This record gives sequence, C-alpha cells and structure tokens, in this order.
Amino acid sequence: MKYRRTVGSLAALATVVSGSALVALAAPSYAGVTTGPSFPLKSGDNSVTLLRGSNGSVGAVEAKDKPIARPKGASKQPVKAAEAHLDRFAPDFGVSAKELKSIGSSDLGDGSIVKVQQYKNGLPVIAGELAVALNRAGDLEAIVGKTVQGVVDVPASLIGEARAQRTARDYIAKDAKVAAHRLKVTSKGRAIYNPSLLGAPGPATSREVYWFTVRTSDYMVDYDVLVDRGLNTVALTASNNHKALSRKVCDLNNQDAKTLDGAKCDGKTVAYSRQEGGAASGIADVDAVYDKLGETAKWYASYVNVDVSALIGGDEKALKATTRVCASDVQEGCPLQNAFWSDGLKQMIYGEGYTTQDVTAHELTHGVTAHTSKLWYAWQSGAINESMSDVFGEVVDLAANPSKQGTDAAWQIGDDMPGGKIRDMRDPGDSSLANPQPDRLTSDLWYADEDYLDDGGVHFNSGPGNKAAYLIAQGDNFNGFDVRGLGLAKTFKIYWTAQNLLTSGADYKDLFNVLPLSCRRNVGKAGTYITEDDCVQVDKAVRATEMYKDPASAAPTATPYCDKGTVKASYAQGFDAKPSDWEFVGGALLTSADFKLDYVNTGKDALGLVTWEAENVPSATATSDALSIPAGSQLRFDYATLFTLYQPLAGATMKFEYNDGSGWKAASGLAGAVNGGPWTKHSTGWAPAKYDLSSLAGKKVQFRFTVTGLSPDAAKNPVSEAFVDNFKIYTCA
Repeated sequence: MKYRRTVGSLAALATVVSGSALVALAAPSYAGVTTGPSFPLKSGDNSVTLLRGSNGSVGAVEAKDKPIARPKGASKQPVKAAEAHLDRFAPDFGVSAKELKSIGSSDLGDGSIVKVQQYKNGLPVIAGELAVALNRAGDLEAIVGKTVQGVVDVPASLIGEARAQRTARDYIAKDAKVAAHRLKVTSKGRAIYNPSLLGAPGPATSREVYWFTVRTSDYMVDYDVLVDRGLNTVALTASNNHKALSRKVCDLNNQDAKTLDGAKCDGKTVAYSRQEGGAASGIADVDAVYDKLGETAKWYASYVNVDVSALIGGDEKALKATTRVCASDVQEGCPLQNAFWSDGLKQMIYGEGYTTQDVTAHELTHGVTAHTSKLWYAWQSGAINESMSDVFGEVVDLAANPSKQGTDAAWQIGDDMPGGKIRDMRDPGDSSLANPQPDRLTSDLWYADEDYLDDGGVHFNSGPGNKAAYLIAQGDNFNGFDVRGLGLAKTFKIYWTAQNLLTSGADYKDLFNVLPLSCRRNVGKAGTYITEDDCVQVDKAVRATEMYKDPASAAPTATPYCDKGTVKASYAQGFDAKPSDWEFVGGALLTSADFKLDYVNTGKDALGLVTWEAENVPSATATSDALSIPAGSQLRFDYATLFTLYQPLAGATMKFEYNDGSGWKAASGLAGAVNGGPWTKHSTGWAPAKYDLSSLAGKKVQFRFTVTGLSPDAAKNPVSEAFVDNFKIYTCA
C-alpha cells in the first residue's frame, strides 16, 4: 500500500503582493511539556511594569515613570549598556544573562534598540530573542521578547548533517515541484527549535535541529528548513521570498527569461533602462517603478529618517527592480501576474501593470522587515510580517496620493492593480474580496490553515493587524471602542519603533504589548509630536481587535500532564514496538515498522489508523486489553488527524468499555475532557487529548480508537488518517 504524506502540500496560493511559494509543514511536537510559567518579578524592582506574552510568561519589562538608569560603571555604548541591564532583568524572562548574546543594534536617533539571542547548550534558540530599548544615555526604556525555559530534549540517536541535508533537499524538491539537482542546500548550523516560540502546532519542547537554506540559483525557490536531529523529519519550512536613494530599473519587455536569475537587474544580465538622476525612459512601467521607489524612500526618510537604499540595497546601496518580467520555468503564463521583493536577488520583480505605489512600498517593507524585526514568515509572526508591509505600503500610498484620502480607495491594498483590491484594511472581512480576512482574533474568518497552504495563514490572518493600523491612523468606532485617529505621520513613527522592538517569533499577543509600548517610547521625543492621549488611542485599537485573545481556530496549544506536581504513571504506551496488549484491526498499524511512515511524535514509532477506500480498507481500530484504573487517575495522549475533502462522514473516536459487557461509551463524555473527540477535522499537527478517569477508579477498562471514512466517490481515492502517541494513565503526585 502506498502512503500519501500526512501533513501538508504545496498550493499555488500566492497573492499579487507576495512572491513566496507556499510550502508544506511537517511539524513534529513533543509530548508532556507545558508552555512556560508566569514568572514573578525576580529583579524585585518596582520601577518597571511587566507585560505578559503569548503564553502568560513575561513578554516585556517597561520602565514605569522614567527610564531606568544605566547600572553604575556600565558603558553607555548600546551593546554594553544592554548587557548591564540584562544582568538585572533577564531572570524576569526566565533566563540567565549568560544565555544571551548580542546580535546587533539599531540607532533610532533618540536612542537605540539592541537585539540579543538566547542560547541553550551553546546553540541559538530560533525566535528566542529579546529587544532592549535604550535612550541616548544608555538608560533602559523597555525589554521585549520571548525565551524558552527548561532543558533541551536530546534523543539518544542523532542523525548526521549530510543525511539531514538530503531530507531538507528532498522535502523542498517534492513540495515545490523542483528537480532536486537544481537545489543548493547551505547549512546555517545547528539550533534549538521550540514550536511555541512561533505559535506552531505541538507542545513546547525544545529540540535540536539542523538549520538549512534550500534554494535554486535564481532564488525563485528559497526557504529556511529545520530538520529534527532525532527524528529526521522536517520541523518547519519558511519562505524567504516575501518580502529599492539610488535607483536602477531594468525592463524585460515580457521576453521570456525562463528563470528569475535571467531577470537580474545588474546592467549585464538585463540592461539598465533608467538609473538615478537619468531622464525618463519612455517605458511606462520603468518610469512608474522609478517614481514609486523614490516615493517609498522619501517617506521612510521623511517620517523616520531611514535611508532605505542603504538599509536593504545590498553592496551597491541601490534600490533595484526589473519590470515586465516573464519567467516561464517558474511561473505559469506570461507576463508575470505578480510583484514581489526577492531577498536573494536584493531587488523588486514586477509583472506588467503591477507597478503600483502600495505594492511597491509593501514589498520593499518586506526587505525592511528582513533587516529589523526579522519576523518569521509562518503562523502569527508571518501574518504580522504581512500586516507590517500592508501598513507601511498603505501609509506611503496615502501620503503620496493625498487625493485618495477620504475616498473608497483609501486603505485598500492593490486598488490600482489590474485585478482591483485584494485586501481592505478598513473592512478586512469585506465579502467582495476573494479572501475575506478576520478583523479581530476571535473572528470566525480566522484561517487555521491546517495543511499549511498559506504558511500558517499569513495572507489571511494579517487582518487584525491591518484593522488596528487603520484605527490608529484614521480612527473609527469598532467593537465597542471609539478610537481617535492619529494621522499618517504618527502612525508611521509608532510602527517603525514596533518594527525594531518586535522579535522574530512575535505573535498578536506580543503585538498587543509592543504597539502601545512603541507609542509610549515616542512621547515627548523631538519631532514625534506624540502625546500620552495618542497612546490611549493605540491601546484602544489593539483591544478592539482583541489581540490579547486566542484565535477562534488555530494550532493546538500545549496541555500539561499535571498542572502542578510530578507524573506517576500506572500505564504508559509509546507504541515504539507492537504492543502485546493491544489488538489492531483493519488499517491499524505501527507507522514506520508496518507502513514505512515517518510520522511520529516522540520516540521511534506511533500508532497509525488509516482508511483507504481504493485499497478496500474502510476502517481501522486499535483496542487495548482491560487496564486497571487507580484512584485519581488521568489519561493523556497526543494525536494527529487528517481527513480528505471527499469524506464528509470521516472521523476518529476514542471509546471505553467496562469489563462487564455494558457496551462502548464515548470518552468525550468523561469529566474534564480536553480535545476529547470525536475528531472530524485536521488537527493542525500534533494535539493533546486529556481525560479525568476518576469515575472509572477501581475498574478494569478497555480503550478503543476507531477511524472510519465514507466517500460518495471512491474514484477520488480518499483517505482518512489518525495517529496516536504517548498514551499514558497516571496520577499527579
């Protein structure tokens, strides 16, 4: 029997303002560890306020009334000053200052922001970062970011880097539909990956991974790939193609360059059609791009004194672009129906007619993000990445085109493009849009993206961030909050500060803290004209969009075995070998041993239950022997499910039966059931299920997992899959 990979597939879902290909996710998680606790103020300093992050732990330390003086004897040089403050405040984030190393600083004119990287076992923690905001004297204004606590889970058997490289290459080759020999794999070394820092599926356990970039020579396919050292599975993929006063603009005139490398604007591969200070070329798209790049650079310089050419223009410090691109090897049809920033080529790529102001500023901001917050392009951090580009793109568009202000075109993304608007920041949920977006975290339009078709919903779930920016800039009454607008200039300055304060794994709960904090950091600063009441409006906007809440549907969160105390197991089954006390019927099997699958949670194997109508496997069951239930017992296991579109009646259940012939009962009816089933939707990776077995105490009980599927069209070859790992009956001591 053949096996179709369980989690993820590639989909051509890119919008006209993103050049990213969309990749699959196989995100193994690791059972039994809860997210970080809520830490008390260990520094014992009442001059600071603690802001909570995405899991209840400290997400920010902010000076209350005035900046906290630089420790006596410490240098005011930003990195040294930041290190001195972290000696004092790092414990409030649950880490030691010895775990933190500086990775760069940004000069914001009135002070600096220093970024530091967390290390565990001598390895960098992906998205484990803190941003330290200082004034000119090196006094502390705030510390923002995320860290992980606890030990790193290092399996007994670890794969080598060469094998992991093949895994990364073959994964991208398959999902991006690119011949493996076209892919170059470059190692970025080993790192520590904890899914919780990116809001990815699965419990928050830290694991060692290999970190690679996998790309074609023309950068059209360009990803960061994490490969688990213990399981040899891909833990995460993230695109680098999402994201130009010296200007150099080239033109392909819709001639087929085959690949993006053939569209490189370097004066050789493609000749310059117009350079800085040169006369108009007479080519509409070239002259439009030249002007749009200039407008974008002007407003970055005017609003926040940033030379965007120097920031993202590469060695030449030039904003480059190629217009009227056609690349048939990587894009269906000509001309290219898209526009995007290529971080590999360090330039903009335009299809004919996509040379609009908001798209240009949007895509250049992806380049800016890559040099400031470095937000990962996945899950909520990816949605904020997209939102940041929409915010800066639209503010520049409205500043450059004041006649749009107050019209229907205001706050629409792509309104000047051939196909019309693609997003609406005023009304993200507009039903006339091809993809309506949520306007708050609890909206039923939130896209869980179970199959990772849009990098975790980055283009869909940018809506709350966009709505908040509209409220901050324009003002409106929304969700019970009456927000006074601050205008374009103040909004730009607040968001620029936020770009520098956000760390790479930020989610909406972090943005909830960072936006008001970014406003407060600008109060009273020369040239900002930002007031305390302005910051009240920012606070209203993030509350109106409910950034402090969990999404209506999203990746599963960790569920600990015990809220407190230690685990004492009376029965544990990891399914790493075929158990003698379980009966397997139909499509029930051990994943790797019987089916050559690599989909496990922990250990080397897991229980798989698969129905495959084309192979006449209509159901699968796995039943335990009668197990004794001690008093005070709980049951917890990890599960993952995937059901195809063509099986509306598919589902997975767990039931139990007393050893008295009274019949099978749904486990979801047990007290305190968490994710207790039945399961009829994708689980978005590994998820926990937990039950209180107090009502079964003293009895002998059997447990049964069942997967069924029924399709109206067997020719569509439907399949239902469920996986179970770490089945444990236990008490909390």
